[in-house]
Amino acid sequence: MGAAELASRLSPRDDVLVREVLLEAPGDPLGDCGRARFACAHGPFAAYDRQVCWETVAPGRFRVSQRVRFRMAIPVFAPLFHLLALRSLRSGTPLRGSPIWALPDRLDATQARLVSALCLFHVVGGVMFSFLTNVLTFISADLGDGTAGEQSLVLAVARLGAVGTILVMALADRVGRRRVALWSAYAAVVLTLACGLAPDLVVLAVLQTVARNLAVAAMLASDTLSVEQVPAGSRAAVQGLGALSYGLGAGMVVVALPLADISPGSWRLVFAVALVCVPLLAVAARHLPESQRFIRRDRFEGRARRVDPRRFVFIGVLLFLLNAFVAPSSQLQNDYLRVDQGFAGSRITLFIAVTSIPGLFGILLGGRLADRRSRRAAIVPGFLALGTFGALFFATSGAAMWSSATLAAALGTISVPALGVLAPEMFPTARRGTARGALSAVATAGSVVGLLLAGVLVDRLGYGSAFMWLAIGPLVGAALALRVPETSGIELEELNEERAASAGRASRGSPR
Repeated sequence: MGAAELASRLSPRDDVLVREVLLEAPGDPLGDCGRARFACAHGPFAAYDRQVCWETVAPGRFRVSQRVRFRMAIPVFAPLFHLLALRSLRSGTPLRGSPIWALPDRLDATQARLVSALCLFHVVGGVMFSFLTNVLTFISADLGDGTAGEQSLVLAVARLGAVGTILVMALADRVGRRRVALWSAYAAVVLTLACGLAPDLVVLAVLQTVARNLAVAAMLASDTLSVEQVPAGSRAAVQGLGALSYGLGAGMVVVALPLADISPGSWRLVFAVALVCVPLLAVAARHLPESQRFIRRDRFEGRARRVDPRRFVFIGVLLFLLNAFVAPSSQLQNDYLRVDQGFAGSRITLFIAVTSIPGLFGILLGGRLADRRSRRAAIVPGFLALGTFGALFFATSGAAMWSSATLAAALGTISVPALGVLAPEMFPTARRGTARGALSAVATAGSVVGLLLAGVLVDRLGYGSAFMWLAIGPLVGAALALRVPETSGIELEELNEERAASAGRASRGSPR
């Protein structure tokens, strides 16, 4: 190794992974031998140590050995990132830019644990919210008449608990995001397990109405907390990780779906998957701190505590139009595959797995695109792809159906991180939870309208024509999204005038 490369190894790293501090000085790097040690000054590590030793083998040439020991501050998910981080850290030189697997900004250990806890809440939310979506076609065949109209009605009723979501999220603005996230998640797990014992369709619909909306509240509270704590340039990417985790939770239910094929009542066995959520929540509780912005919320006053009605209406319209299509397309997908295409439970599982995997890359790309370029650059193409290919899925069969579903997942999910982060960004800290709960209710209203329309249209026109009409929603939403405000990289205080309010109070001598 030459002197220039040795010198680069002996310089503390400062990149998207770690900022090092020198513990043991190397002395003269051109001497016969020496050693340098570095520790982590800032980065997502619970422990970190890098040692570089060298000795001269010829004039200007050195034999260099490097040892890197670290433990990432990422509970549960650390094995997914350990080898990737090890490969980058072993190079000994700072990274240029941010690799696809890392966030655009460097996190500290507390933030890394927070993001992991957020992902665990989304895994739980994915499990909780996916039971009715995937199992209803079997439940309806066992406890009801099995029609698309009946299933749409049950799914619509299950969304009436959105009013409860508003109340729970308003509570998050009073008692804290952390408490609400944990209480809601644990209650959702208990009620979901009870669904496996439901005697009829009415009782199951009531239990799911409460459980699903509590699961939504838990995810919204953890989302809000993360948006308030992570660096401004990585908010969308973190939401993307949450969406990926939600897919992991939903996938657990999909994998268990063949149990519903055993007998007419064996769909009850699928609900036992909810037991997995208990240890996940226990881990999340240990690593979820309260938001510092929430703790400091009382110093803001006046306009910094008000919800801008124009922002609320604009985001609400986007969510309404999107969910009026997404809800019926996702909820009735399995019924379409089972009834119209003749798929058994195991084949439905295979279909969902194959066509959904590209969506993972769409979410990763969407988060990076939204943080690096703009929110609208991710939302507009995502809405267009979702409406176009999502409708084609219900109008085709065979290879065309598989291809349409894959493209809808791969391209439609690009909008997920940007849309997920836009809502909490646009409202002040003191009202952020309430505004998100109300927007969730608006999105739910869109889901209810879409499900009721789908139930009528499918029974009268068939799946293909029905979803061609419903696809108007996301296509109109794509046109409106051209006016989405750009929030990437801007601190929340600047977006919501909280900094000005805080400075105003300080100038008047108010305590902070």
